[in-house]
Amino acid sequence: MSRVCPRCGSKESRGASLHAHDGLRRLLFYTPKRCRDCRHRFWVPNPLKPILLLSAVAALVGGTAWFALGLHGSPTVSTPPATLPHARAVQGDAEAQLQMAMRHTTGDGVAQNDTEAAKWFAKAARAGLAEAQYHYGLVLLEGRGVVQDYTAAFAWLEKPARRGHPLAQYRLGELYRYGTGTPIDKPRAYLWFNLAAAQGVEAAAKARDSLVWQLKPEQLAAMQAEARHMSRLPAGEAPAADDGAQAPAPAETSP
Repeated sequence: MSRVCPRCGSKESRGASLHAHDGLRRLLFYTPKRCRDCRHRFWVPNPLKPILLLSAVAALVGGTAWFALGLHGSPTVSTPPATLPHARAVQGDAEAQLQMAMRHTTGDGVAQNDTEAAKWFAKAARAGLAEAQYHYGLVLLEGRGVVQDYTAAFAWLEKPARRGHPLAQYRLGELYRYGTGTPIDKPRAYLWFNLAAAQGVEAAAKARDSLVWQLKPEQLAAMQAEARHMSRLPAGEAPAADDGAQAPAPAETSP
């Protein structure tokens, strides 16, 4: 590599700093020098720079190819369609139908759609899933994605309430208390509030206590006895129908 100054012929030189205007070709293939005698700045070929450049390019290409292969070329274990909630829901899996309903209610991974949510709640409810029956009852009660229907809402909420679902019991108490979908029956409202409160529903405890002074002593005693009997039933076992107001048959309301 020649280090002779092209201006004065001196062999005394040192490394020089790079400048922004030096140009890409010089930066890639040459090294700057400065003459110690005349201070002239000049360039000398550097055979190592092309080798280092080629090595860097090869490493970059290889790394990119490896990354792309890892994303697209390597074998991956795909999720069988049957395990996806929608596929299982279509096949009649009640738990998957409930999942789909909840997703459409909140917009979790799918478009928020009350009509779709109501459709899947209805399917899971008719399959006998207590949680779905509770939510479908609320859908009918509030008219979300379906025509509002208090009678049908009462019938669907009664099912999980009788099977021990605490929130359904609280809602059923509310329906009896205000005569929504059923005649007003405050003793029955007290009964369901009492059962829900026993399972930790705070709002049910407050509602129950607010009814105590509106009932006769014999009504309170009868409802408390019935509550004790129902609470001793095995979990999920529905008690016999109330002796009071009869619930209407669950309507096959289409969402």
